[in-house]
Amino acid sequence: MRQDPIERIPTTDGGWVAVKRKHAPGGTPVVFLHGLAVNADLWDLPEIRGPDYHYRSLASLLHARGYDIWLVNLRGHGAPHMYSAPPPGQIDWCVDHFILYDLPAVLERVLCVSDRRPFLVGASMGAMTLAGYLQGARLLRGEGPARIVADEELARRRQVALAGCVFAEFPALLRWPHSLYDEGGNLNWRILLRDWWRNDGDVNFPFEMLSRWRWLQILLAAWGQVPVHWVKGNPSADPWYRRLPGPLADRAARLERSVVQAMLRVSGTFTGATHHRAEVLLHGRRYVLDHMKAGVLRQMTKCVRRGAFVSLLGAGEHVYSEYYHLVEVPTLVVQGARDRIANAEVARRAFFDRIRAPDKQFILDPDIAHGEIEAAPVACERIYPRIIAWLEAHDVPARSPIAASGVREPVLHAARSAAVPGCPVGSEGWPLGAVSGGAG
Repeated sequence: MRQDPIERIPTTDGGWVAVKRKHAPGGTPVVFLHGLAVNADLWDLPEIRGPDYHYRSLASLLHARGYDIWLVNLRGHGAPHMYSAPPPGQIDWCVDHFILYDLPAVLERVLCVSDRRPFLVGASMGAMTLAGYLQGARLLRGEGPARIVADEELARRRQVALAGCVFAEFPALLRWPHSLYDEGGNLNWRILLRDWWRNDGDVNFPFEMLSRWRWLQILLAAWGQVPVHWVKGNPSADPWYRRLPGPLADRAARLERSVVQAMLRVSGTFTGATHHRAEVLLHGRRYVLDHMKAGVLRQMTKCVRRGAFVSLLGAGEHVYSEYYHLVEVPTLVVQGARDRIANAEVARRAFFDRIRAPDKQFILDPDIAHGEIEAAPVACERIYPRIIAWLEAHDVPARSPIAASGVREPVLHAARSAAVPGCPVGSEGWPLGAVSGGAG
């Protein structure tokens, strides 16, 4: 089987972003960004059929239609075969790093090798990364400590180079219509005792409570990450039970599927997902699950406590969710009504209704939950055809203004220009610089 090439793109702070490219000569680029606790392979699981389902990834469907696919592993993800490495000495990072360094580096590379405006597709944490990038988030350095700001001019220049953006399962505020906590952060025991059984998309009591347990924050700081290597498959080796006699091997395979399906049901307590199939995730033995770094989780839990999308890096606090109005690029938002992480109505009010994009569409599926858009067979039937139709309607065969003019966002330093032949350093804009150490 032909293996898709992997590019390693340098970032301005000294790291490398690993990108798997399913190349289609002359095709419009589509850049995929993954969510929390998974990696780029989740967008490209191998095709599989069952008695009552057929799964084919969105990436493969688009590639078959002539799109040039870029599957991005954000820093710290994809080990060992497609690892995006942080800078030497950096032991922790957060979503801010993805916004400030990883995505700008990838987009610079895409625009360098293609004269077509790319589409960006982000799911969950990937959608958060996309939202920060579109508002022109950058690290402002001056006499005082560095801080993150939204730069409207940079936002405009970034967006004019894009064909459109797809936000899937976007936790625009990480809050829910019915919360366990009042405005002062106090737990309402009456609501907990009355509604503890609820598992609809308007509540997520487990996530709210975990985000406020200080002992959990202390453990995260001590461990540095939540490891998942013990549940990851090995794509280069057959399962151990394949060496057993036929009947025993079949029984072990059924047991493995049952265990994975049970784990998916447990995760559904937090996400609302009920449509995942263990066969899809096991097929091909891909490295889909990935470690969760402490800095990323600290930023997520901070967002839950604040009821907003806020920064963790730098001085002060940048509230990304206060700058959604800067988004003017054609935008498709895809949410599930049963999503317990990214509430659909919150995403509509906080993001979709506020963006200035004159060309925007909101798709709400009544039975989809978090994580199912990327890897559940039901998405192939109900969601992918609508995303593909939207992309094709907006795939105007026009050259990128950046490619046409030769003016690029100079997020590159000289070392990167040498590392990526044919990609000159731009002449206008703001260098983001490097952030030493962890997420702070």
